[in-house]
Amino acid sequence: MDIEIKMPEEAERALMILKSFGHEAYVVGGCVRDAILGSVPSDWDITTSALPDEILSCFIGYRTIDTGLKHGTVTVVINKMNIEITTYRIDGKYSDNRRPDEVTFTDKVSMDLMRRDFTMNSLAYNKEGIVDLFGGIEDIKNKTVKCVGVPDERFQEDGLRILRAMRFAAVLGFAVEEKTRKSIHKNKSLLQNISYERINSEFNKTIRGINCREILSEYKDVVEVFIPEISELMDEMWIDRLNSASLVDNIILKLSLLFYGMDAEQILRRMKSDNDTIKVVKLLTLNMNGEIDPEHKSVKRWLNKLGLENLKLLIHLKTASLKYSEAEIKDLRKAEALMDTIVKENQCYSLSTLAVKGTDLVAAGIPKGPRVGGILNEMLKKVMDDELENKKEDLLDYVIKIKNKN
Repeated sequence: MDIEIKMPEEAERALMILKSFGHEAYVVGGCVRDAILGSVPSDWDITTSALPDEILSCFIGYRTIDTGLKHGTVTVVINKMNIEITTYRIDGKYSDNRRPDEVTFTDKVSMDLMRRDFTMNSLAYNKEGIVDLFGGIEDIKNKTVKCVGVPDERFQEDGLRILRAMRFAAVLGFAVEEKTRKSIHKNKSLLQNISYERINSEFNKTIRGINCREILSEYKDVVEVFIPEISELMDEMWIDRLNSASLVDNIILKLSLLFYGMDAEQILRRMKSDNDTIKVVKLLTLNMNGEIDPEHKSVKRWLNKLGLENLKLLIHLKTASLKYSEAEIKDLRKAEALMDTIVKENQCYSLSTLAVKGTDLVAAGIPKGPRVGGILNEMLKKVMDDELENKKEDLLDYVIKIKNKN
């Protein structure tokens, strides 16, 4: 099949240099797949018959990085672009279900492509044409994720491939081929050998995918391996949560919609999520069922409790949750509009928007110490409840009354 792929000048130059030294070389894997799909590849990787020391010799005039010489990989920097160049190889035994214990270099591109995970990732290309030994182009055309060779063997080599299959299907909108699908369910326990950092990365990419709802409902049993808490959800409840999560783009909202009612903090800490994500998801899930009335006092209290950005997220979380009636959604929209008005008009809802500061109270004769903070919070509550105007003179008059009373 005639396919022409437009490569960046840097990748073309690397191929040309390797060829000029008598070596075979192709761009390979994800960059070929993405180019065929019509998207712009983020990285351009090269596979070559040149041995690692020969790769280094070919690029003496360029900056090189010994990325993984043991596994045959050298990074070459051309015009500030990093290009990973790896010797054709045959992988040895995978005793940890993640990485080969050893690799053997080969001069046959066919042997290198045979070790790869999925047919769509086992494509190699140079100006002389494309190498497609396993029907990868046809599978891309048919929107199919299919293992190279025997699925059980591919997954037992590297358990992370289970999540990669799910991720590719979700992100690309592909279906998983039947034998590959059965093998995913059969080998799901292999994920117990994979680090949570890697699992978290793949899971977060999956839940952003256009096909996320279908994939995570089909493979709920797989997700339960690393998030056992969802086993307590009936399948219908899990699908409801996936439906809600599909309505939002924000990763924080997606995680909150999936994990509310559970110990979201515990799940995300185990998954090695970053602290900011954990903090906000915990805050949102704990406040998911709180009432936000469409009136100023209520909205101001929520702004004071959560802050502007988090309250916006909470309102969006609630409207996406599919738990509320049309009338309740309408009230949430009104509350959101009120929130915007309060912020735009710089109405008072926090100590930072109060017209007096602690220094003003000290200047008015209140001794430094905890009492200053107590009076500020007392005044803030009265302002938010419309019992005091947020004007400096009015607030200081109130301070003087308190001072004289004592």
